[in-house]
Amino acid sequence: METEVIYQNQFQKDYFLADSRGKIDIILSNYVTFQHQLSGIEKGIKLDIKVDQDFRFRKERGDLSVRVRTSGFSDPTAREVIRNVELDRAFNENGLEEELEKTSEPDVFRSQIRMLHSMEEDFLIIQAVIDMLTLQDGNTLKDYFICQRNRVCLQNVADDKDINVKTIYQKVWRVKSKIRMNAIEKFERKYGRRTA
Repeated sequence: METEVIYQNQFQKDYFLADSRGKIDIILSNYVTFQHQLSGIEKGIKLDIKVDQDFRFRKERGDLSVRVRTSGFSDPTAREVIRNVELDRAFNENGLEEELEKTSEPDVFRSQIRMLHSMEEDFLIIQAVIDMLTLQDGNTLKDYFICQRNRVCLQNVADDKDINVKTIYQKVWRVKSKIRMNAIEKFERKYGRRTA
């Protein structure tokens, strides 16, 4: 039986429906916010795991709609903090199997975690390729990312440097092309080549 693929958001879905070149382009277009996106995806997976665990627990107790207070001291806030710490620890130490077995569909979550790790690995590949750029190309890209991060229009940068904005775009395009060319083989080894 094939496990259903559930994406955390449209960004992740677009990423995995793209070919190797498309994945590289998505990372480069979103480089400044890519790690933030990964963090959001991880938080979404953790939340889904907790919700599914709660659902399974209530289902096994035979009551999905009525909450019954059990005897003893109950501190839901403390219990939630403990669950969050345990789940964070399981994520950080690659010990999620015990947590996943508490869900009703562990294979769905395994698939989501594999996708997240795959995106993290891909980002590291792009970072490594960027680190191998010449100093001039690296500085061009760094300046471009600073503009993105600070939401500064490249036209303003061009005006400050008294150059045509097309020149900046051409430089950035050439650097991105070099990154694409140096990363594509690694991505195609990982994801396979697409034939036209």
